Parts: sequence; structure tokens; C-alpha cells
Amino acid sequence: MRFDDPKFAKISHRNVWGEWTFIFEGSKLCGLRFQDSSDVAKAVSPSSLRACAYASPDSESGVLSRTRNAYRKAINELNLYLAGKICEFSIPVKIYGTDFQKKVLEVTRNIPYGKTWTYKQVAEAVGHPQAVRAVGNVLHRNPIQVVIPCHRVIDSRGRLSGYALGVGLKRRLLCMEGAIPNELMFDS
Repeated sequence: MRFDDPKFAKISHRNVWGEWTFIFEGSKLCGLRFQDSSDVAKAVSPSSLRACAYASPDSESGVLSRTRNAYRKAINELNLYLAGKICEFSIPVKIYGTDFQKKVLEVTRNIPYGKTWTYKQVAEAVGHPQAVRAVGNVLHRNPIQVVIPCHRVIDSRGRLSGYALGVGLKRRLLCMEGAIPNELMFDS
């Protein structure tokens, strides 16, 4: 989904993990994009990257108050999640896509913290057990990364694969959640 329409508000935030871009329609989160801090460091000067886990956003100016409030809640929850202090997000989301895409993302959203499912398990849960590849394609285009935890979906052999933000981040998130015991036990 492209979020070029002016009805969407985009707010960027940098923390120790990297740069996050939140996309809202009113008070609902409909997009969350991530750029690794090493990529961010290449794009900006080091002095502009002085950020801590609770840094303020790049800009909230011109953002409606309900969107600003939703953003503040979303960034607070993201920071708490990344610090290992919460396991679920309560920020309201709006999922765009076909019925199949929405089902896949809703099922994925309900995978418990610290657990992994296979692409096949997700396909079965949405009622299309043969649609493993289609499930993978939907998750690769997940517009609300981390909040809809597609990083918790692994291949049938237990390997980390197919994460749009990179297998390194997938491994890091799963280790943080305790879903995998040791980063060295999994091949990329």
C-alpha cells in the first residue's frame, strides 16, 4: 500500500534501533516503516543522530491533535516493546488490502509474544492451507512492521527467512522476545 494521499500523516522518530516512520489516518496507525541505524547513519550526520529510546519525533508540526496523541501512544508502546517491557500493542490500527491480505495480517497480529508460527500455520489459520507462498508475499509487504509481528513467522524447517526488514532484525526481535534461545542457533 502506498501512503501518498494527503489524508495520511507521516511522522518520523529515531531511537537506538534506527529510524521509524509512523503513518496515520486520523488516530489509527496504518503504516510503520523501519530503517536500520547503520543505514540512517549513512544518510545523516552523526551529530543529528543523537537519539535515545525516548527521543522526540522529528516533527509533529501540522499534525492534527488526535493523530499527535495516537503517535505519542504508538511511540511510547514501541519504545516499551523494544525495551522488553510490554508484549502487545494496543494502538488502534487500520489494515488496507484484499480480504485475504487482511485475514493474514489479523492472524499474524495474534501470534503470541515469544512464539513462532510457520507460514503454513498462518495459511491454515486463514482457511487456505495451500497458500503458503501467498501468505509469505502478504507478510513481506506488511505495512505495519513489528506491531503486526510478521517477524514471528518462520519457514517449515524452523529457519528465519523472508523478512522484508532483513533477517538480522528478525533474529534480533525474536531473541529479544525469547522466541529463539540463541542467535547462533539459526541460519539465515
